[in-house]
Amino acid sequence: MAKVVKQSLITGALASTFGIFLSKLLGLLYVVPLNELAGDGNMAFYSITYTYYDILLRISSAGIPFAIAALVAKYYSRNDFKTLLLVKKIGTSFLLVSGFVIALLFVLFASPIASMVLGSQATSEDIEILHNLFLILSLSLVLVPLLSAIRGYYQGLKMLNQYAASQALEQLVRVVAIVVLGYICVKILSLDNVYAIYMAILAAALGALISIVYLIFSGRKIDKEINSLAANAPDPRAGKEIFRELLGLGLPYFFVTLIGLVPNFIDSTFFIDFSTSVGYNYDEVMLSYGIIKVNCSKLASIPMVLATGFGAGLVPYLTESLEKKDFKLLNHQINEIFNTVLFILIPIILWMIVYAQAVYFVMYGNENIELGSYLLKIYMIVALIDTFGLICSSMAITLNQRRKMIFVAIFSSFVKLVTFFIAVYLWGALGLIISSILSGLSAITLDIYIFYQNFKVDFSLLVRRVLMMLICALISCLPLLLTFVFGFNYDNRLLCLIILCIYGLSSLAIYVLLCDYLGFFKLLFKKDLRQYLRAVLKR
Repeated sequence: MAKVVKQSLITGALASTFGIFLSKLLGLLYVVPLNELAGDGNMAFYSITYTYYDILLRISSAGIPFAIAALVAKYYSRNDFKTLLLVKKIGTSFLLVSGFVIALLFVLFASPIASMVLGSQATSEDIEILHNLFLILSLSLVLVPLLSAIRGYYQGLKMLNQYAASQALEQLVRVVAIVVLGYICVKILSLDNVYAIYMAILAAALGALISIVYLIFSGRKIDKEINSLAANAPDPRAGKEIFRELLGLGLPYFFVTLIGLVPNFIDSTFFIDFSTSVGYNYDEVMLSYGIIKVNCSKLASIPMVLATGFGAGLVPYLTESLEKKDFKLLNHQINEIFNTVLFILIPIILWMIVYAQAVYFVMYGNENIELGSYLLKIYMIVALIDTFGLICSSMAITLNQRRKMIFVAIFSSFVKLVTFFIAVYLWGALGLIISSILSGLSAITLDIYIFYQNFKVDFSLLVRRVLMMLICALISCLPLLLTFVFGFNYDNRLLCLIILCIYGLSSLAIYVLLCDYLGFFKLLFKKDLRQYLRAVLKR
């Protein structure tokens, strides 16, 4: 057996998790300087372009990087190194060609798509801006699928340090490019603010390019060793057979991913045109859409990263219980996952709602702060539902409920489509958020029913605990009363951040102490607060 893979599973998993977290953190930070350079009025252009980027990227590559990783791991374990290299070659070529084809088609149809998305009230200047952004975006549609293929190869070899480092490097280059190139264009060359958006879209391609170069150079030693081993290996399997294997593994994930993109596609394609057609002001619609899809969405990623990362660590236990058919233990573990995720998620969401205006000011300044903080408060409900729904979906897939999850995705997308036009007609931008809430709730309801029907999970105790967590979280918001005396400073962002940290830490302390008193700490983490403090002091 070759000794290319030296990294343990635990070490690799920690490295991969850290890379994802760092990537998400960097992705959150770039929104602040981008807002400053581009202005809130231009953020809708970025949001629309990025939504199409996400959709087209997933169409061109969804599932195939996973399939590459799985097949590389499979043939590596068999010492079939020539077939392993063939998997890399076919998978990389497929994603490069598919990315190029998607990019070419997008370039050809960029102008009519831009006109359709912005609607009949859009100015020719706005349509030209979005058209230009789509052209710039085509570079990323070629480079990012290629990057995904190379990452899949190293993931299959369990070289997760390279995998994680490439994620962090891609985001770092992207953030630096957004800030530096945007600053040069807007502040030094005195170009229009929209050039900051142009640079932000170009930065995605630059980040992917640098990450590809890094992976090629950092993987030279591994590639040399694999090539050396392949020289003495038997002939590879047929290329057609490998291609069928790639599609067989990748297509199911592709369909699930594609269905999951429908709600975002509905928002980006119909919101601006429909809302303006029923009487809402075009400029206000563009402003609200940019705030929701960029500013609020980025802030919502904070609880989503924390809860998702914590909950995912418990999922492997479900697999073991299912294999043993120990449904009593499985019932306990499902409740344990929900308890743990909600223990973290409920207070974070509530604090983001309570301190929304201060959080929004610290991140984006006082321009449009009233509208931004109002939309943020409502959007945090989406963050709560989406995060919990993501945990439900992850567990259901782990428990071999894949077909049912496809049905759940289709049904929730149908709910989104049906409620979207009614809600937007009645409430405008707020209706967009409401339709997302209703869509997410429909998915969670079906997920809970699946757990109950297939595994007889009893949620009665969970409901009582969640109510207690909510009460503790509400009591922890008492420091907010001090704002009526001392208030927040909305002239100085640094001072506001310091005050926000004081209030936030006070709320955290109250919540932790109350939950410890009620026994949640010991229930979830096997130790109470005192035992944890003693362990820390001993170190």
